[in-house]
Amino acid sequence: MHQLRPYVRIVMLALVGLCFGCSSGGNTVLKPDVFVGTYIYHSADAGAPHDPDKLTLKADGTYILVHMPGGDPGSTEEGTWQLWSNPGQPQVAFGNRTYPVEIKGKHVRLLIDLDLGHWYEKTG
Repeated sequence: MHQLRPYVRIVMLALVGLCFGCSSGGNTVLKPDVFVGTYIYHSADAGAPHDPDKLTLKADGTYILVHMPGGDPGSTEEGTWQLWSNPGQPQVAFGNRTYPVEIKGKHVRLLIDLDLGHWYEKTG
């Protein structure tokens, strides 16, 4: 039994190191290039009275939001966007709005109203 004690201690130390040394990504620093791309408006409610707006966040810090009434391109809004790295809840800001960010795997969402199930989802 005395011969196993050193091995048990090593295993215990390895487990403690594994538990405390690994993170779930909560403290990960997000870079703006993660958010560059095209987003489409989504609603969890299929009957929601909202058209499928198209948002493009560009690497140069500008954005284009195309309002799509009836699914056809309509008015366009342009300006600058930025990433706010708030501890625990990063946000993307453009125009006069700020959106909390949700990243799950390769899926990136800019949350408009999570209670109602409205968000922009990155498509490319």
